[in-house]
Amino acid sequence: MKYIVTLLLLNIITFGQAQIVGKITDSNSKAIPYVNIYLKNTYTGTTSNDDGNYKLSIQDRGNHTIVYQFLGYKTVTKKIVIESFPYILNISLEPETTSLQEVVINNYEDPANRIIRATISRQKENLANISEYTADFYSRGVWKVKNAPKKILGQTIRGIEGSLDSTRSGIIYLSETISKISYQQPTNFNERIIASKVSGNDNGFSFNSAQESTFSFYQNTIALNTAIVSPIARNAFNYYDYKLDGVFYQGNKLINKIKVIPKRPNDRVFKGVIYIVEDQWQLYGIELTTTGAALQIPFVKELIFKQNFKYDTTQKFWVKLSQTIDFGFGFMGLNGQGQYTCVYNNYNFNPIFNKRSFSNQVISFELKANKKDSVFWNSLRPVPLTDEELND
Repeated sequence: MKYIVTLLLLNIITFGQAQIVGKITDSNSKAIPYVNIYLKNTYTGTTSNDDGNYKLSIQDRGNHTIVYQFLGYKTVTKKIVIESFPYILNISLEPETTSLQEVVINNYEDPANRIIRATISRQKENLANISEYTADFYSRGVWKVKNAPKKILGQTIRGIEGSLDSTRSGIIYLSETISKISYQQPTNFNERIIASKVSGNDNGFSFNSAQESTFSFYQNTIALNTAIVSPIARNAFNYYDYKLDGVFYQGNKLINKIKVIPKRPNDRVFKGVIYIVEDQWQLYGIELTTTGAALQIPFVKELIFKQNFKYDTTQKFWVKLSQTIDFGFGFMGLNGQGQYTCVYNNYNFNPIFNKRSFSNQVISFELKANKKDSVFWNSLRPVPLTDEELND
């Protein structure tokens, strides 16, 4: 009885923590997942979940400015006055409209080529811009199957039956990771995992940790089982054609939306869209797709990369806030969708490192990292679980 009362009190404390909560939808009231939400001029942030719900943890009442940002939608900035918690704030986002009216187009070359060349020429500077930092990292991975067969090659499928509904659909894998990461150029990296929770089997295909999921498209290639050529690699024009799809403004900054078109679809390449900031020649966002064949991973059908960035006025650089990796999979009659969502918080670009800050041990686990209870997760998890994920 004493344990139950204590648990109830802890849940009340958790619920009563300083939080802004709400749902993000489009103009048709459809939920928008993976929207970046953060306090203006800070790295206190979160993203919305599959249902469009979000939870932003803050400490102080009073005046705050909240920013809602996502590729393909107009950024919304809300000024609010908080008198009590939780503070409910639902948001509707409108699609971003692009225009070519401000762009000079000639018959010789698509203007996208000029933008890509300028960005490639800044590769060294862009890679060197953030020389060291610490940050909080959160990752969630989920695999869902649909209409799973009862048997494969005559053998009954075991281990997932309790996860499936009446249509034999549901979550077969779910993971969460909370960690502290440190980086110093050129190769020093350290990740200390504070909490880890896993249900199911990822079949050796995982982006759970920061080490596994840190990708920079300023590099010439992206290491995804094999090397995939970046659309802004030094030799990118050997692999891609480009087309300017339009421009729009983010504050006073002009953003170029550029279609990335493979010259040869069977190469190890991406296709999709990248967003590049005019004059700064840095990434505002990416939405790029590659195939399982390019990755040399037979059970992956296709993989979609999304990265979102915000401008840091002190660093004068666009910093990654979140990343999602969506993929379709299929093997032995088992088909479904998977996703890994990453959120970066509380960047510090002026850390104090010493000789003991880095070692050959790149990743480590805190004691009892896999034993954290629901009260811990509810207090630190930046992205709320969906009902389906809670049940799992």
